[in-house]
Amino acid sequence: MSTSEIKGSEPVKDSAPRAEEPVAAASSSEAAGPGAGAGSSAEEGTSPSENQELLQEEQPYRLTIKAPNGAAIPIIATAQETIQDLKQVVSETPATIEHSCFYLTLNGQRLNDFVELGEIEGLEKDSHLAVVEDQYTEREARIHVCRLRDLLVGPTTANPNVAGLDAGASIFSTVKYPDGIADSDGSAAANTSASANGGDGSESDSASAEAANGAGKQKSKKDGKKASQSAAAGDKKKTNNDSEQASGSEDDQQQKAKPVVANHALKGFEFDKVPPFETLSATEALKSLALPACLKQIVLSGWNPVPRYRQLRGDLLYLLVTTLENQNYHITCSRTGFYVNSSSLVRFDPEPHGSAQSGQTGAKSPDHYRAHSLITLLKRLSPRFVQGLDNLQKQVSQHEPVEVLPFVSSEQAASPWLVRGAENCAPESYDMGRAQDVYLRLGAHAADSMRDWNEELQSIREMPRTSLSERVLRDRQFHKWYSEFAEAAVQGAIAVVESEMPPLNPTDPDNQHMYLRDNIFYSKGFDGRETFADLGGDAAAHVATGKDIHGVRQLNQIDIDGINTLGSVVVDYRGVRVVAQSVVPGIFRRQETTQIIYGSVDNGVTVGSDPDFHKVMEPVAKALHFGEHTVCDQAGEEHRLYTSADIKGLTGTDGRKYLLDLYRLSPVDVEFLEGECESSSTAMPVYPHKLVLLRPELVEAFWETSVRTAVQEYAIEKSKQAEHKEDDKSAEKETKDAEETPIGDEDSKGTAEAEASNKNNDDTQEKEAQKKDLDTKDIMAGFEFSLDLDPDAFTPIKQNKASSSSSDPSEQDALNKAVRDASKFLREVSIPAFARELASYATSPLSGDALRVTMHQRGINMRYLGKIASLLPEDVDVVKNVRRLVLFEMISRAVKHILRYLFRVAPAHLHGEVFALVASALMGSAYCADPASFLSADAKQVPDLLALTPETLAEQIREQVALRYRFELSPDFVSTLVSGNERILLREICIKSGAQLVVRQYRFERPEESAVQAEIVSALPPGTKLTKPVKRTVKEKTDAILARPTTIIGDDVMNFIALSKVSAHNSSFADEAFDAGRMSLEQGQKELGLELLLESLALHEQTFGFLHSESARCYAVVSLAHYDAGEYNLAAEFMTKAVIISERTIGIDNPLTIHNYLNLALYEHARGNTEVALRFMRRALDLWSLINSPDHPDLATAHNNIGVMLQSLRLYDDALRFFKSCLEIRIKLLGTDHVLVANAQHSLAKAYAIVGDFKEAVQSERDAHKFFIDRFGEDDPRAKETAEWLAELTFAAVRKAKLSAATHQKLREMATSNLMHMEREGKQQHQQQQPNGAAGDLPAGTATKGHLPIDDLLKYITGSSKPKPRGSRRGKGPKGSKR
Repeated sequence: MSTSEIKGSEPVKDSAPRAEEPVAAASSSEAAGPGAGAGSSAEEGTSPSENQELLQEEQPYRLTIKAPNGAAIPIIATAQETIQDLKQVVSETPATIEHSCFYLTLNGQRLNDFVELGEIEGLEKDSHLAVVEDQYTEREARIHVCRLRDLLVGPTTANPNVAGLDAGASIFSTVKYPDGIADSDGSAAANTSASANGGDGSESDSASAEAANGAGKQKSKKDGKKASQSAAAGDKKKTNNDSEQASGSEDDQQQKAKPVVANHALKGFEFDKVPPFETLSATEALKSLALPACLKQIVLSGWNPVPRYRQLRGDLLYLLVTTLENQNYHITCSRTGFYVNSSSLVRFDPEPHGSAQSGQTGAKSPDHYRAHSLITLLKRLSPRFVQGLDNLQKQVSQHEPVEVLPFVSSEQAASPWLVRGAENCAPESYDMGRAQDVYLRLGAHAADSMRDWNEELQSIREMPRTSLSERVLRDRQFHKWYSEFAEAAVQGAIAVVESEMPPLNPTDPDNQHMYLRDNIFYSKGFDGRETFADLGGDAAAHVATGKDIHGVRQLNQIDIDGINTLGSVVVDYRGVRVVAQSVVPGIFRRQETTQIIYGSVDNGVTVGSDPDFHKVMEPVAKALHFGEHTVCDQAGEEHRLYTSADIKGLTGTDGRKYLLDLYRLSPVDVEFLEGECESSSTAMPVYPHKLVLLRPELVEAFWETSVRTAVQEYAIEKSKQAEHKEDDKSAEKETKDAEETPIGDEDSKGTAEAEASNKNNDDTQEKEAQKKDLDTKDIMAGFEFSLDLDPDAFTPIKQNKASSSSSDPSEQDALNKAVRDASKFLREVSIPAFARELASYATSPLSGDALRVTMHQRGINMRYLGKIASLLPEDVDVVKNVRRLVLFEMISRAVKHILRYLFRVAPAHLHGEVFALVASALMGSAYCADPASFLSADAKQVPDLLALTPETLAEQIREQVALRYRFELSPDFVSTLVSGNERILLREICIKSGAQLVVRQYRFERPEESAVQAEIVSALPPGTKLTKPVKRTVKEKTDAILARPTTIIGDDVMNFIALSKVSAHNSSFADEAFDAGRMSLEQGQKELGLELLLESLALHEQTFGFLHSESARCYAVVSLAHYDAGEYNLAAEFMTKAVIISERTIGIDNPLTIHNYLNLALYEHARGNTEVALRFMRRALDLWSLINSPDHPDLATAHNNIGVMLQSLRLYDDALRFFKSCLEIRIKLLGTDHVLVANAQHSLAKAYAIVGDFKEAVQSERDAHKFFIDRFGEDDPRAKETAEWLAELTFAAVRKAKLSAATHQKLREMATSNLMHMEREGKQQHQQQQPNGAAGDLPAGTATKGHLPIDDLLKYITGSSKPKPRGSRRGKGPKGSKR
């Protein structure tokens, strides 16, 4: 494969949410400032000696840690790492994995676990540390046993109680190695060898090894950059060598040509066939992670708890271990270690085993039954344990490191909507230890779970952040705290909904209940105290809880000193919304009304405006573009506030200032409020609540647009003033010169005129110079801009009248006008612009979640879904896909509201039937017209369930869509819109309601028996004979499928997961480096861009860890940068990590995961692994078909790339099918008059030529040539190229019978060599076109085809040494006849 082929290909970009794009433009130049400055500030303005000291400080520590067993562990760490970090590495390294209770020493001195390396006196850059075994405590003993149990279980999914079933699973290995990793050692070795030869695999492999062994310590930034740059240089060198080898003789290339691949992943691919739901199954992937058994059981002994007299002798725990040799050992955990005691199941004897036989012949020493580590002891007791542990570590090492890493928090793991059935129905084995797991992890009194969450959070907030290392450490602690708090909050919220937690106020109504557990305060998202009675009651209270999370997140990003917020999590579980918050110190010890010193707690009856609090709020208001405004209480007294009166400020007993109820941290959407909430101006019902606010992204966009407009107007005005001033000055000067000229002095008149002329020229030049200088330097002198908004504008509190007003009415009018202008900006600018983006596929989200993120990034609320749908024409095929996506988002959200109501009226044990009934009534009405008739007897006792039919459900959905989204669905929307796309809607509903269904083939129409039998038989292994037992099995499966009464039954619902919204804290410095890196790449500064991206990746890993969606985003962009630089091995390595992390953190069928698979396929093809690339392509296409329809522009690009890959394998007929599909999709979406369609026609003509169908090739090339001529003119390079191709193909079609095999082969090679060149140029041309469609200038070199001029290529095709004319090949022959 030549380098030009790889360079010409283009990665698929997701044009949906910006967060999901592999690469995208930075939003502003401000992002480049901090990142760029940080990279150069260390060397500017410092002396050489200071530079040397800085470089010395930046050097990493290359330490060696010696273990008691003789193992030496080399570790590279930075000065900011702590001793605790080094201990973590030691305990997770295979050579020292048995150690967990120890401390480190330097020169015999014990080191504090929490001190940083840079603060340790006497620690050199290459010091040696020693591991010293420490005494156990009861807590350390439990941790040690838990570590062993986790090690033996292996890399399992996240906690199902928090994240759901099969959460965090990855299926990457089963895609890359369909026959299993063990059977793919050859290919894996080949890839490793290729990486090693390229010189770029060492860094990546070492990083992978560190991650797998727990030694993923971050190197110093300087050392890491150098290693990456050297690796990149090695990869470039290999690429250049490959290019030189590819340019060798033709005979050598033919000898080295790969054999034709008989079977590949896309063999017999059916474009219109939807893959089965089993495509999303993680069954095989989780089976591949199953580890060999090492023990039969390890549980707490029945002789626990330890008697008091044995506690005095150091006993901590008693364990019962059963080995694979069926030997039972009662083991004591003491303060000095573990030993086998003499107890049995019927007799308690805590004395060490073997002490009585000590000294006897053949008896083992008592030390044989004693060890400091339980793992060491078990190795002595069981040979099969040693063998199993070795096999376990070997099997884990075969997987990608990020594939087997455990989650820091289960809340971060992605929860699939299709899960395994039988494996989740019952545990795989009998294990008493599962019931004891809570005791082992939390202790007998669960003391380990008691934490002062609020004090931890505020202490982290007060950590210093002056230096980079301090900011990284602070961000890492923030992320760790929020992850742990979210996991605890989700568990508590589930207990609240399931009535497992007693309320603090049991005598109050259920919707007013409050709960407290583990210092986390819980309440339900209902308006129990009628706080929102005037705004919509429960509907407004439900919205307020979500807005509060956004407000906390905003303040966390602003990060103002002196302002504290609570840790907050909103959990939606089975129709109930629960709010979990950390506890403000002293809030339960005083009356609530006496604590609020800023804002109002009683809807404006009383208002607090503490001066000290008001002063602290000033920077917050400035960041939010809020103006100081006046609010009156019920008594008419005026108060000056910066934020809304509904936001409460109080001082806790710890002296800190807290802000609560941050749901009004954005102004009111007044246009929607007046038009839809107070009285609907259309036939639509009144909106259910009045808490309709603008999104903070919209406020920011409106403010930036206003500033830009003001700057432009000011600059124009200043320019006009400057021009008038200069004109007046020139006129005055000319008048003065005329008056000073003596009258009648004829001799000097000519000289004066000449001097005046020269002077005028000089004045003109001076004027232009002054004007230019004014434009560049002083044009904005004196510019002032102020645009503030009132968060209380148009709210009920503004209805209070002041007894005596001292505020300026014009000031308040300006604040109100700004709020109304922002609301108009949303409706008149943002929403129409977004609709145009959707219609033109400038933005093309694939799923409902991607659509939500895209809208929120543009500041558009979801209540405007109906308005967006109305702006997309219904009868235009181009927007059919995206319009259906918008309609499905409204329908799925309407179903979510219906399910929320039904979950509250039905008992908890019937929720599975409730979901199955709703799903079957909506998507399975063709399968069963009355699914309610198959409800259980208990479910039929609920009137709302028994009355639910497909017709009533459709009517409820139409009512909800009209009520919440101001859009009227057609009465037959089920048959016209849902039919044929049931799988897409089912996925959206499951994700929004948290339902997890068993993975199986759901049928939305009742199938025929013969079709079911044929499907089952086709799924049998190849070569299976239809014997009587096989036929019996087929018959049983067929009967089971046909016996299903509805599309989905209650038993199909395996679980409901809790959906949470967390007020997470992002790393601003890492985001700045990331944006600066992307901007540098777009500006052509590849080295600087890659360096900044690697810096950002290191910061993200240090802050969030490997398993985080932000880390996956960084890996994807870094891989793309390596690919553009020609470093294909590095690109594939980074993208592999991005794919796996995406699968585990955002979902195996998330649009970002799909695009990562498409890009990884391209990178694998670039480095020669085309067969593996086709597997990834097949995976991406299957996922695409399940979550969206096959009419999308990015899918056309994927088909084009697949065609090129298949041609590289000499599978020309298969490639032709994908080129045809690419053209069909583009014509369907873009019409025939489009540059991308012409490029596809040009590529298809080449594909036709390769297979010898010159007639079709000529027709396709003629269409492409006509477009380029009509659109760009005859001088356009692509018009010239298609003209040459058209002439050559026409000649070939006429002379096909005489075309030699050798010439045919040359034509095939030439067409294959640069097939994607026009594809990429066309996309760039399309992106650079003006709105009127005018073409810009093309880059130099596009007039050539491949790497040779047209004449040379024609000569190469025909094999003639005689030059051919550049005109048409249909010129006349010697006798005047056409050829």
